[in-house]
Amino acid sequence: MELSDARRLTGPNLQSDGPGALTEVIFAPDESADAAIETWRWAMAEIGELVPFPLGPLSIRRYRGGAALLCAAPIDALYSALVANEWAVSATIARLGGCPPPSRDAAVSLVHATYADEASPQMRALATEATRRQLPFLWDDDSVSIGFGHRSRTWTRTALPESNEVPWSDLGAIPVVLITGTNGKTTTARLLARMGLEAGRRVGNSSTDGLHLNGHVIDAGDWTGPGAARAILRHPEVEIAVLETARGGILRRGLGVDACDGAVVTNIAADHLGEYGIFDLEDMARAKGLVYSVVAESGSRVINVDDPHLRGLATREPERAILTSLHGLTGIQDHVNRGGAAVYLDGTTLKRVRDHRTDVIIDVHNMPIAHNGAARHDVSNGLAAVALATTIDLPLEAITSALATFGRAWTDNPGRGRFAHLDGVRILLDFGHNPHGADAIMAMARRLAGETGRLGVCIAQAGDRGIDDIHALAHSVGAVAPERVYLRDLPAAYHRGRPPEEVAALLREGLIAMKMPASHIHRVTDEIDALEHGLAWAQPGDLLVHLVHLERDAVEERLRVLGASL
Repeated sequence: MELSDARRLTGPNLQSDGPGALTEVIFAPDESADAAIETWRWAMAEIGELVPFPLGPLSIRRYRGGAALLCAAPIDALYSALVANEWAVSATIARLGGCPPPSRDAAVSLVHATYADEASPQMRALATEATRRQLPFLWDDDSVSIGFGHRSRTWTRTALPESNEVPWSDLGAIPVVLITGTNGKTTTARLLARMGLEAGRRVGNSSTDGLHLNGHVIDAGDWTGPGAARAILRHPEVEIAVLETARGGILRRGLGVDACDGAVVTNIAADHLGEYGIFDLEDMARAKGLVYSVVAESGSRVINVDDPHLRGLATREPERAILTSLHGLTGIQDHVNRGGAAVYLDGTTLKRVRDHRTDVIIDVHNMPIAHNGAARHDVSNGLAAVALATTIDLPLEAITSALATFGRAWTDNPGRGRFAHLDGVRILLDFGHNPHGADAIMAMARRLAGETGRLGVCIAQAGDRGIDDIHALAHSVGAVAPERVYLRDLPAAYHRGRPPEEVAALLREGLIAMKMPASHIHRVTDEIDALEHGLAWAQPGDLLVHLVHLERDAVEERLRVLGASL
């Protein structure tokens, strides 16, 4: 057995509904995992009797070649619990190898010393009182807050108030929504945030692009983990929190909240498999589906029944589910007949039904992000946003207004489905970076190109993807037989262990395997170079697509210089 990682889980996670200290271990092929786990249990029991806080219960998540070993612990003892857990793993390795275990007394002394630094009886007392009053409670290494958004107060851990100093009557909850999935998270979150703004509410939104308040960036960067949730939920102006929740944050730290009013998993597809013990789509569905576990009794779980990995969830607590589908009432008729809620596409019209009442929302031809229905994936994202808006009681007028305007401006959805026009040539820029996302974009692109226009595609990929994943991205592009493909490298920060040129060579292999003529494949240096080559080749009516679009500012500036209509 070998220790591969050790970390704190600060919120609900795959193994418990609260915080804990987690170690991940790898087993040798000829090793008995059962024996190793039982030995670790013995070691945890041994050190657990000697630490100054309750340690446990224990939880094990087995996966191919390894396991995640979790011990629950108080919120002010997670570093200390991690010391104990790491000692237990070391003791297990030693015992299985016939060696003397590391000193238990030294480990216990270190646990006590660590706990002396992190223990906070006052924080635990505030958490207990907040729970008693049914108020949200957030904590981290630096701060503690009670309530959410404009109904919250935050204190530093070094200056916590006494319970009688807290303005309890001023504190409370606000609507909170969690959005996860393989693709479409950011667009769905941005669209829902627009619906909140159209309703006259102050909306805080976290996403892969940063933290936003009322549509304006307040902190750029990839903000999709628990820290992002806390930042939005502590902001004194926020009235609605729309939190994009990525797989990585869920697995590294757990969820950022232990309750929400609505949640959606947009879809499940192969991406980042093999990390954190997630090896197949069923594992991924369980990980992303964790957001459903914290939906309050009064809230709703939004379920995309078009996704085969999510469809089965529709039968669990159907009274709390809002189903979405691009295929009309097919597959959801029984749910609707029982009075269940659904948002679906009927021909070209988005409709919502609940309590046997049907509302007409909008025709896809009036939704800018739908591109007259060609962008099926964004129609699906629109269904999810409508369902989430329903669960937090946004008015129908605000929902319709957002759908009718979102995507009209270049700045509405940066990096996702943005079009430019130059001398009769259309340029589509999208972040689509995995086979599932690329499939959706390429299907839309081929529909938009039609029978007369030609298609040129620029692709790249990060170096931390496996060979099969890189080939799969190439296959997604090759499947629609573009007349030109431009291969580029991403910036050096995205090489991630692979030498320059290797990813482009693997993409070329994948395209050749799809029977694409070598003469159709061209090597370029970056997105600007691809744009220049593409425009030199393209004729009026053609469509150029940039996938894994990252160089936003540079591409936008070049398009403006060339006189493109954005």
